[in-house]
Amino acid sequence: MIKKAREKSNRLLVHEAALRRLVPTHPQYHLIEQEYGKMKYGYKGEEALDYFLTFLPHENYHLLHGLRIKDSKDRYFQLDSLLITSSHCIIIESKYISGTLEFDEVASQLIRYKPGGEIERMSDPLSQVSRHRHQLSSWLEQYNFPQLPIASLVVLTHNQSNLVKASSSLMKKVTFLTNLPKRISEINGIHSTEILNQRERNKLSKTLIKKHTQDSFNFLQYYRIKQEDLKKGVICNYCGSNSMRKKRKYWLCGNCNFHSALAHLQAIQDYKLLIYTTIQNKELKEFLQLNSPAEAYNILVSLDLPSVGSKKGRKYSLEHFKT
Repeated sequence: MIKKAREKSNRLLVHEAALRRLVPTHPQYHLIEQEYGKMKYGYKGEEALDYFLTFLPHENYHLLHGLRIKDSKDRYFQLDSLLITSSHCIIIESKYISGTLEFDEVASQLIRYKPGGEIERMSDPLSQVSRHRHQLSSWLEQYNFPQLPIASLVVLTHNQSNLVKASSSLMKKVTFLTNLPKRISEINGIHSTEILNQRERNKLSKTLIKKHTQDSFNFLQYYRIKQEDLKKGVICNYCGSNSMRKKRKYWLCGNCNFHSALAHLQAIQDYKLLIYTTIQNKELKEFLQLNSPAEAYNILVSLDLPSVGSKKGRKYSLEHFKT
């Protein structure tokens, strides 16, 4: 039973918005594009993971994706997927990496052998999930839940991953995507003593979801980009031009004549992701390239956003706004 569905991370959404709003000739564009590519393929691997998790008996599981919670020492940690049963938890870490891979358990590194003999050394996902097990155990104690056994699996989700020098002990910690249901069944066989009843499992899942915190990311500060570098206007979903203009009941693209009544919603989401989580009438007017403050006011009222202040000083909260 999926208790928390998988969503794109805030950081991934920010980078998507940035590529819409920056010109390709911007000095930081290539770096942002590279970071976006890493996150996009990581998310693709997580989605592949979700397919194979559908082969599990979901009535016996609570499944939570993309949790980001704070441990007892105020350190955030993120779990790609967490399975909760009555007898144990399983942390699943997805790694979407192609090529020939070797886990160096002595040096705590993941080694990737590239064509041509080049070697790439990466951070060790086994060490990462070990830390996460410790942090989750600490979290359970902090919120007075029973100490469930916590297992973990690193799952290689790319269909062109090739693992070398893999010992039998390593293969208890690492598995390929297609073998995931079998490995979970094996872990289930090891942990069979019931610790949580149904009510307690529900409480644990609800508490984890309540304590989940989306990753905050100050895009402009991180990449040292000026707000004026971002393209203003409503971007056409059909041709990518930012030449859409507000007509009476819809937005019309001046480049391809595509029209939409809701095209402005993505632009407001871009503002929230890249600039700030509150907006004023004059800021919306400028960012959407509207003709008048009245048009901006009508849009803000239609969105029914929480607000503070009055008249020209009124600020509208975009904190919970989603397209």
